[in-house]
Amino acid sequence: MSQEPSYNEYQLLRGLTAGNTSHYSYIFKEYYSALCHYAETIIGEPGHAEDIVQDVFERLWQKPYAFEDLRHLKDFLYKSTRNAALNFLKGAQHSKERQAKFLHEQEQSATADDLDIIRMEVFRVIYREISNLPDQCGKIVRMSYIEGLKNEQIAEILSISLQTVKNQKTRGMKLLRMRLSPVVLALFSLFSHHA
Repeated sequence: MSQEPSYNEYQLLRGLTAGNTSHYSYIFKEYYSALCHYAETIIGEPGHAEDIVQDVFERLWQKPYAFEDLRHLKDFLYKSTRNAALNFLKGAQHSKERQAKFLHEQEQSATADDLDIIRMEVFRVIYREISNLPDQCGKIVRMSYIEGLKNEQIAEILSISLQTVKNQKTRGMKLLRMRLSPVVLALFSLFSHHA
């Protein structure tokens, strides 16, 4: 059982606007990993992605906004992360081609925003459930399905046998199937292959 406090939407948004640290911390833990993953898909650099997301949360903390509902808050986090990532790309000389490609893709699809929000939500739920798996099991599932490493690479990095990696992956996915809805799992497999 999780020891995390749970808040209803009204309490959470009101507490956030009032500058309540526990509400802020709850939002940070819920969305940080997924936003980092999203920023990384734009800029392609994990270290900078984390900096970008930390800046977004710093802005949220320094100037609390009055959000109408949870969707409004998610939109703010997602759009702020995307804009900050695009600003980072504009300032990075070596990323000109990547930036042009991303901007072109954004222009191509009016539904890109909604799709990315769905993608972020799927990863947020997955990250949370993976972090609740037993330690080694969660690490192997994350390395395989989030980071895209092959079984052989995982075995080498963790100094364990290939069979242990396979067993832990099977165990991890079995636990995730019990905890997650079929829709989330289907979307995750779709998005993780295209990540």
